[in-house]
Amino acid sequence: MTDHRNTTDLNTTSTLTFRLATEADIAAMSAIRLAVTENRLRDPGRITTAMYRDYLGRLGCSWVCEDDGVIAGFASADREQGSIWALFIDPAREGQGIGKRLLALAVDDLFEQGHTQIVLSTSADTRADIFYESQGWERGKMKDDIEVQYSLQRAREVPPSADNLYEASVPVFRRYLGKLRAMLVLAEAHPQGAALLEARLAPGMLTLAVQAEVAANFVVRACAPLAGSALSDSGAFPASVQRDSGKFPATYDGLRQRIDFVLGFLDALTPAQFDGATSRMISDRAGEALVTLAGQPFLLQYALPNFFFHLSAAYALLRHNGVAIGKADFDGFHVYTGA
Repeated sequence: MTDHRNTTDLNTTSTLTFRLATEADIAAMSAIRLAVTENRLRDPGRITTAMYRDYLGRLGCSWVCEDDGVIAGFASADREQGSIWALFIDPAREGQGIGKRLLALAVDDLFEQGHTQIVLSTSADTRADIFYESQGWERGKMKDDIEVQYSLQRAREVPPSADNLYEASVPVFRRYLGKLRAMLVLAEAHPQGAALLEARLAPGMLTLAVQAEVAANFVVRACAPLAGSALSDSGAFPASVQRDSGKFPATYDGLRQRIDFVLGFLDALTPAQFDGATSRMISDRAGEALVTLAGQPFLLQYALPNFFFHLSAAYALLRHNGVAIGKADFDGFHVYTGA
């Protein structure tokens, strides 16, 4: 892993150069902080030059992105608190993947410092709110009814058991459920957002609301039996496989509640519960057929493909109807300059 603490020659993407910030960059960093259209400072004088200077060494570390010699964005990591102090992009240079790269530099640095969890807060219901959730951060509690808190856990470094399917299931479902949740936020904000819930990609296909619901339900249908628990018709699990359970309404709020319950269900699972999962015999209803498979083919050949089928259908439906999403929103890895 690159030592971001001691290098000033970081990777270059196109004309974008990422490097450690210096005191000479503070004026440009401050100008960007004051130019953003969201997460604006109520008191611009509250963030001082001395505070920027603190995150050049005393309290943490900062990075900037240069575009042909002009500062296009910056990020600052608080090494003492294990938090992201700042991440801001020049509004004129958004959409180039700058924020993702700067965030990755700050996250890598904090994990290298020994932190196992990184935290931050941002204004709720903003593009930043959607951005952090799309990057795999866990959305937490509201702070002062204005900001929402986020956290990111360091990935487990425990070698998986040969018969344990935890790493092949739980982190995958958690990541892409978060992507689905973020896409639904964008769908709700679309001028035709309400109508999209009942939209279909083609005649005979499920509506957006049901595609999202089934995707979330498949996570429970997969992980519960792999973890050694039987699904209950009474809706004992947060997201019942029964679509008519009535537990969560077919609204954007209801879909978010369903996804959040399933994410909570995943968070409660432990790797130890998946010991022996490869050989567990699992049955599930596939339309009118009853499928019975051992745990590994059940997950890899049946459950994961079905989950991604419904996730992809929801993505394609939204893209087809004009919601501004792309491959980067689907997986959080891709970056397309100018997209």
